[in-house]
This record gives sequence, C-alpha cells and structure tokens, in this order.
Amino acid sequence: NMLGKKVPEKGMPLFIGEIMATIMRSVGPKGISFARYSIDYHILRNYLHVLKDWGALRAKQSMPQYSMEIVQKYIQTDKKFAEICERIIDLSPNQ
Repeated sequence: NMLGKKVPEKGMPLFIGEIMATIMRSVGPKGISFARYSIDYHILRNYLHVLKDWGALRAKQSMPQYSMEIVQKYIQTDKKFAEICERIIDLSPNQ
C-alpha cells in the first residue's frame, strides 16, 4: 500500500511470466546495460521502501552516498519518479 493502492498478493501467472521473460531477453538490455539497469532498479526500489517506512531524512542518512547519487539523478531527470517520491513523502507518517 505504498501509494494508497492495494498491492496484489499473487504474482502473474507462470505462462505470462515465461512469455515476458522471452520478450525481455530478446528486446531488453544486455551485458553492461543490463547490469546498470539492474543496479539502478534495485537502488531505486530500496530507496522507495526506506522513504515510505522511515521517512526522507532517515532515507538520506541510511543510504550510501553512491546510491543517493543515483537516486538524485533519477529525481532530476525523471519527472514521474520525482512525483512518486513526493507522493510517498506526503503519505508517509515518518516524515
């Protein structure tokens, strides 16, 4: 319930997951691009989790500097990500 919406309890059906995996292997990032994507994805996901559960100040204090640099890059260049961060901060009781 990060943005006021219920999170689905179950994942997607296995056959759809297999189809998506096949598509991602053929059109998704590969090699070093995949590594960068994967690292960024996990850092952003963790930041959103910490932001929601601990608040903005503790998120900044708890995350390593290199992670916060990646987060700041996305906040500055991705309007949608910045909006999500602001909305989480607004909804978080731990500001």
